Formats: sequence, C-alpha cells, structure tokens
Amino acid sequence: MKNFVFNLFCAFLLYNGSLLCQTGIHEHDGLFIRMLLGAGYAELVEKNVMGSDLKFSGTTVPLRFQLGGEFLKNLIAYGEFGFASQTNPEMEWPGHSGSTSDVSVSVGDLGIGITYYLMPVNIYFSLSGLYSSVQLESSNTKSESEIEFDNINGINVMVGKEWWVGAQWALGFALYGYYSDMNVQTSIEGINYEYFTRNYSIGVMFSATYN
Repeated sequence: MKNFVFNLFCAFLLYNGSLLCQTGIHEHDGLFIRMLLGAGYAELVEKNVMGSDLKFSGTTVPLRFQLGGEFLKNLIAYGEFGFASQTNPEMEWPGHSGSTSDVSVSVGDLGIGITYYLMPVNIYFSLSGLYSSVQLESSNTKSESEIEFDNINGINVMVGKEWWVGAQWALGFALYGYYSDMNVQTSIEGINYEYFTRNYSIGVMFSATYN
C-alpha cells in the first residue's frame, strides 16, 4: 500500500506537466505549498485499560505541511504530513483524575488529500486521508503505535479562508477536525499490553500558502 500511494503521487506529478509553472496572479494553479500551525483541544482514549477506559485531554499544538498542485480548476491534490503534541494533559481513569506533570502525547501522520477553492472569495474546503500513529510517554512507561500502510486510519477536515499578500502567496486561517483510531502497544511493570485507541482533535490553524 505504501508503494501504491507513492506511485499515485508520482503519477500526479507527471500528469501535471505545468506543476512548476505559475501562470496567473491570484489564481490557484501550478505548484501548491501550504504550511499550517495552530492550537486546539484533543482527547486520546485508550479502550479497556485494565478493565476501564483511560482518557487524556487538553490543549494540543498541531503542525501540517501539504505539497501538490492543481488537478482541475480550483481543485488541488496534495501529499501531506502532520504532527500534534500534548504536554501535561488531564487524565481520567476510574480512581484517578487530575493533571499530569510527566506525560506527553504525540500524534503523527502522513497521507494524501484534496482542497477545493471557492473563488474569488478564496474560501477552501480540505479533506485528507491519513496513515496515523500515536506515542504516549510518562516517566516510567512508553506506549506507541507504528504507521500501518494496510489501511487509512485517520482523516483531517478543514474549512479555511485566505487573503492574497502577493502574486502567489496568501495568508489565512482554518477550522479543523481530526480523528484517528489504531492499536497501541505498551509495557507496564514488564507486562506487554495492547489497546485500541481513539484520538479526536478540533481547533484553529493559521496558514501560509504558495500557489
């Protein structure tokens, strides 16, 4: 599946022979680069941890990078990777609750997506299918998953608005929603465990786009 995604993206680059050519001012053509950084709220739920669900929640800092080009008029196809982290999140588990001082949650992903622009207002809608992984660390344990290329296990949806600040550059912001689920492996006191995990995140991201 990994090779299929790579070959699909390469085929798109070869199909769009004008990818590196920006032919219009304030138009969505040619090379597309979007960088996003923001803040939001996230929840990570590990199902049936020693008989009960364990939840970590709090603020998250997401970072995304998208690279592609125009596929049809005002329709962009791109490859994407992203990362988000939580530090000292709130923990909920039967018999335990409150803030954590030594826990961090990190979510990483890569995949492909599309963006459609409504012109001339420069409002866009984006949808990405992602291969996601998660890592949870504390002072004495480390839980992590690996990116599995046999199935897409995450999506990212954005609705944004941009303003042109140059012939090809635009700045803007977007509201986003992210979801993924996966299996996570961990070792507690020398015993190996595997949990099914769901991760949710919503928030706002600020963007810089070249197109």
